[in-house]
Amino acid sequence: MAGMIGTFDHPLFGVVKFRTKHDAWVRGDSITFIDGFDSNEITRVHVPQLKNVKNAHGGAIRFHKKAHAQLLKAFEDIERMGLLHHVRTFDGTENARLRRPTSGALSKLPSNHSFGTAIDLNAGDGSNGGTTAPIAPVFEALGFTWGAAFNDPMHFEVDEFVVNPRSVAGPLRAALPKVDFHATKQTVFNRGAPPDSFLAELVGWGRAAPDEIFAPNQLADIYSNVLGVLGPWQGLRHRRAVMLEVLRVLAGFESSWDWNAGVDTTNPTSVTPDTIEAGAWQVSANSMAFGQELKGLVLAKVGSLDGDDFQRAMKKDHPLAMEYVARLLRRTVNHHGPVKRHKIDSWLRRDAVAEFEALVS
Repeated sequence: MAGMIGTFDHPLFGVVKFRTKHDAWVRGDSITFIDGFDSNEITRVHVPQLKNVKNAHGGAIRFHKKAHAQLLKAFEDIERMGLLHHVRTFDGTENARLRRPTSGALSKLPSNHSFGTAIDLNAGDGSNGGTTAPIAPVFEALGFTWGAAFNDPMHFEVDEFVVNPRSVAGPLRAALPKVDFHATKQTVFNRGAPPDSFLAELVGWGRAAPDEIFAPNQLADIYSNVLGVLGPWQGLRHRRAVMLEVLRVLAGFESSWDWNAGVDTTNPTSVTPDTIEAGAWQVSANSMAFGQELKGLVLAKVGSLDGDDFQRAMKKDHPLAMEYVARLLRRTVNHHGPVKRHKIDSWLRRDAVAEFEALVS
C-alpha cells in the first residue's frame, strides 16, 4: 500500500501509527491511522452557540467525544460573558492530515485536527488574533491551548481532558495589548522573528511585574552578564526593558517562542520529572534549587513542587513562566546554556530595549 509510515507519541493518546496519502512526505498531506487511535471516537456534538455562525453547519460539528463537555462549556461561558460576537466564522475541527506550520515548513507529525481535538475560528478575518484574543482565556481555563503560542491564533486545541468542567469564574488573563512591534521583531539566530502574540504577552507581563525583579542586587546575574552588550543601566525602567529583551532572545534560542515546548531530546540528563525541560525558556524543576524564592513562587502559584506539575505550569501559566525565568536569571546564569556561553549576546539589540522601554512606560 502506498504512503509514508509515521509514528507519534501524542500527549493525550500515547503512541500512534499512521500512513500518509502520498509516497513522499508532503506538507499537510492526508493521513490514515493504522494503530493507537480510534477515529470512531470523533463524534458529532451540537454546539448551540454556533447555530448562526458561518460554516458551522448549524452548530453540528465533529469533535473527540472525551472533549465534548469542555467544548460545550467553553462556548456556553463565551455566550454568558457577552463574548459570542467575537466568534465570526467556524473553520474546521476534524481533518486527518499532517501539521501545516505557519512558517511554511514541512512537518511529519499529525495535526491535532486529526484527533478531533482542535477547532479553528475566525481564520480569514485578517485580525491576526485580534478577534480570538478576547475568547482565548475562556478556552485556556477549560483545558485548551491557544494557537497564538505558535503563531496560529485562529487555532485552539485540547491540552488536557476535563471530565466535569466548571463554568469559568474569577479573573481571566488580561487581553493582550495592541502594539505595533518593530525593533523587537528582529530575528534571533536561525529561529526567525518572535510572533506578535508572544511579544504582546511579554509586554503585558513587563508592565505589571514587581519592581523587585529588576532591582540591583549583589549577585552575578543576568545584568552583570550582559552589561557589556546592553549597559550601562539607566534606572529601573531601563533594567525592566533589558530583562524583556533578554527573555525575547533567550526564548528564541530555547524554543523558537513555543510556550508548549517540551523535553530537550538532545539532553541525556532530561529523563526525570525534575530534569525534563518545559515551556518557552526550557526550565526544569531542579532549577528551583537556585533559590528559596523560586520554590516559594511555584508553591504559591501551582500548589506543588512536583516535577510534572512544574512542567505543566511552565507551559500553561505564561505569567508564571515569565516571572519564574526572570527571577531565575537574577539568581544564576548557569541554568541556560545560551546565556552562560554568551550565545545570546550578539542577538541582543539596544533598539529593541528602547522599544520595550517605551512600551512598558
